Amino acid sequence: MDVVQSEKAALRREEIVEAAVALADAEGLDAVSMRKLAERLGVATMTPYSHVAGKDELLDLMRDRVASEMLVPEPLPVDWRAALRAIALRTRDAIETHLWVLDAQPRSPRLRLNMTRHIEQSISVVEMMGVEPEQGGAVLMAVDDYVVGHCLRHRARQRAIRTMRATQAAGKPGPELDPEVQAAFEAGELDLVKRAFGSHRRQPSRFGLPPEADFEQGLEWMLDGIEAMAA
Repeated sequence: MDVVQSEKAALRREEIVEAAVALADAEGLDAVSMRKLAERLGVATMTPYSHVAGKDELLDLMRDRVASEMLVPEPLPVDWRAALRAIALRTRDAIETHLWVLDAQPRSPRLRLNMTRHIEQSISVVEMMGVEPEQGGAVLMAVDDYVVGHCLRHRARQRAIRTMRATQAAGKPGPELDPEVQAAFEAGELDLVKRAFGSHRRQPSRFGLPPEADFEQGLEWMLDGIEAMAA
C-alpha cells in the first residue's frame, strides 16, 4: 500500500470535519480550505477530497457538526415550556461557540442527521403544546429568529468592542456623532436617546455600546406570550 492509500485508510470524514470546525473556531471561516486542512491533518493536499467532495460539502458538514451541539439530551423535559427553553439555550450556546456558522452558507445545503434530530426535537415540543401545526411552526420560527437575532447582535457587539478598544489603545477619539444628530440633541430633540446613551452605568463612554441583552430574560418574555397563545 503506497503512502496516499495509507492516508486515505487512516483518515475519516469525521476527522476532516472536526479539523475544519477547529480551524474555523481559531481563525475564522475564511481560513478554512482543503489545503489548510491537509496541512493541519498532516496528509497530502488531495487526500481530504477522498472523503469530502469540496468546500461546499465541507461547509454543509460543518454546519451539521454544530447542530449536534444543539441537541438536548434525551429524554426531553415533559413540560413543553421547559423543553423549548432547553432547546433555545442549547442552540444559543452552540452558535455562540461557533459564531462563524452564521456565515456558513453552502450553495447546495442538504438536510443531514444532526440537524434533522434538532428539528425532530423541536417538533416534539409542538406536539406537547397541542396547538395547530401552523401555530406550532410559527412558534418554532419565532424562537429560532430570537436565538439567531441575539447571536447576530452579540457578534456585532463583540466586533464593536474590539474596534473601540483598538481605537482607545491608539489614542484616537471615539466614534463621533453625525452633525445632524448633534444638532437635534442641541435643539432638544431625541431626548430619550440622549439620556439613554449618556447615563447608563454600564456604558464605556457617552456614545458607547448598550449593555448586552439578557438572553434568558427575553426568552422568558417570549415563552410567556407563547403560553398565553397556547392557552
